[in-house]
Amino acid sequence: MIPFLDLTKECKFMDRMLRNKWMIALFVLPALLLYTFFLPLPIVNSIYYSFFDWNVVGAKVFIAFDNYRELFMQDDIFILALKNTLIFTLESVLLQLPIALILAILLSSKLRGVMFFRNVYFTPVIISGTAVGLLWQFIYHSDIGLLNTAARAIGFAGFDKAWLSDSEFAIHAVVISVAWQFFGYHMVIFLAGMSTIHSEVLESARIDGASEWKVIWYIILPLMKPFIAISLILITTSSVKAFDNVIALTGGGPARSSTVLALHMYSTAFQQMRYGFGSAVSVFLLGLNMFFTLLISLMFRQGRESRGAEK
Repeated sequence: MIPFLDLTKECKFMDRMLRNKWMIALFVLPALLLYTFFLPLPIVNSIYYSFFDWNVVGAKVFIAFDNYRELFMQDDIFILALKNTLIFTLESVLLQLPIALILAILLSSKLRGVMFFRNVYFTPVIISGTAVGLLWQFIYHSDIGLLNTAARAIGFAGFDKAWLSDSEFAIHAVVISVAWQFFGYHMVIFLAGMSTIHSEVLESARIDGASEWKVIWYIILPLMKPFIAISLILITTSSVKAFDNVIALTGGGPARSSTVLALHMYSTAFQQMRYGFGSAVSVFLLGLNMFFTLLISLMFRQGRESRGAEK
């Protein structure tokens, strides 16, 4: 027999440690230092460098707001990159949110094989963005690509074209590849949200005669709004700073038709060696992400407050 373990002393010791603020600070300090080194400190440095003309090698020259003045008033590529980023963000939301929500509703049942499909849909999430870009290059390839091969096989020869060389389709091609990679991630978030909805609530609605569509529209969606807000913020912020999928799939081409802000920042800072100007682009990216995050949070907060007022 395994002897009874008396953990009273150990529990008292842990309780004393958890009551000691200095001990808590000691345990938190390593994670706090890592967080400071990898997030706030680089942000502060980027803001600082954005006021300088610097090529990394030579001396820094303070130029105040000249980088921002050039960014907003003289840089045509920035305007194009901003437009592409907004298109990328909007299309990512319109693709990822509905697909993830529909799959979460379908896969929330306890039917046989549900776990298999959950794993299948989530698998692309663990693949790197660069690998996904290379994979979709073969799908879009004009000669041996799966898309054109399938089109020719079913008799749609006119549908056959060089997708990634089409300036009107290139940015949409990247959006589709990113949506394919990440809709499984948001599906998991929605599945977690649906697990918080009591089955009795849904069954009561069905017994009262509500159709499945009404159950989804009037019960599931309103209760899922906090999780929808989380996914919306994650999709928006990741789309605004999208980089790896774009550079792997199109490199920003053709003719900069798929250049986004993060790629423009990389090009100016590390290829043209204009580190100060690239830092100004990164600061704008940070501000844009903060703006969208605040906007979405306020939208959903106002929705909750209006429902509370009606009650």
